[in-house]
Amino acid sequence: MNLKEIRISKGLKQKRVAMDLNLNPVTYNGYETGKSEPSIEMIIKLAEYFNVTTDELLGAKREIINLSEKRNLLEKINKLTEAECFNLNIYADALICTRIVHKGKINSIIEEKE
Repeated sequence: MNLKEIRISKGLKQKRVAMDLNLNPVTYNGYETGKSEPSIEMIIKLAEYFNVTTDELLGAKREIINLSEKRNLLEKINKLTEAECFNLNIYADALICTRIVHKGKINSIIEEKE
C-alpha cells in the first residue's frame, strides 16, 4: 500500500493531511506523487498519523507463513543430510555477508554526503 492508498482508505483529503501535519499541501502532494521524498522523521510522523507501520507506509510486503507451512518447512529441515545442512549454512553465511557489504556501501555513501 502506498501513501495515497493509505490516505484514501482513511477517507482523508490531501489538504487535511497537510494541514494536520503542518506541511505545505504542495510538499505533501510531492510525497504522494514521488516528486519528493519525506525525511525519516516525516515518515515516522506519517506512519503515526495514519496509524500504520513504517513498513506498510513504505510498501514493504511481509509474507505470512501459516502454521501448516511452518510444520512442512520444519519437516523438510529435519530430513536434511549433514552435507545439505553444511551447504545451507554456507548459503546463509553468504547472504548475511552480502547484506553486511551492501549495508557498508550505503553507510559510506551517507557519510560522503555529510
